[in-house]
Amino acid sequence: MDGVISDTQKFHSQVESELLSRYNINIPPMEITRRFSGTRTVEFFDKLLKEKGVKYDLGSLIDEKWVRMEKLASLSVGEIKGSTDLIKRLYHEGYILAVASSSDLKYVKSVLTTLEVITYFSYIVSGDMVSKSKPNPEIFLLAATKINLRPEECLVIEDGINGMEAARRAGMKCIGLVEDRSQNYPTKYLVTSLSEINSDYLKQLK
Repeated sequence: MDGVISDTQKFHSQVESELLSRYNINIPPMEITRRFSGTRTVEFFDKLLKEKGVKYDLGSLIDEKWVRMEKLASLSVGEIKGSTDLIKRLYHEGYILAVASSSDLKYVKSVLTTLEVITYFSYIVSGDMVSKSKPNPEIFLLAATKINLRPEECLVIEDGINGMEAARRAGMKCIGLVEDRSQNYPTKYLVTSLSEINSDYLKQLK
């Protein structure tokens, strides 16, 4: 969701950077996005804080993050250009749609509701439903199970390298939404805009 449907990845990195700075772990938001996009916050927070050797209450930190995220989402959520049009178009063309997000379920529902697209999805899998983060394929495999499809019947749209790798490991086709096609990614299907994804494009993937 974050970075493909909604322009909300910046909220994650901003809040996470501020929370980590309390423990003198100073990582700029852009660096957090680069290194940890698609990774559950609980995992990389625990790793970084343990390395720092400080006392911390991980549960309270995560709870605070999601309270702040929901507040930000209620104030300002924008779509990634073309995402809501693409969702509606795919839905009306008969595709079964699911969201597989590392974010908290309540937050995911809040964002999708704000963008008025939640009703187009048959199922939502969130980070609190799985035990492992991307690039582990668990979240995508669970989503496939929930919509009664085999992995090879599924197509993932991802903006993060961890997510693209998770889709590859799941045995699913993947479209990478990227800024620069010249870089190396774990998928050969790359677009710089969601407007490039149409019926003709999707037929090429079969």
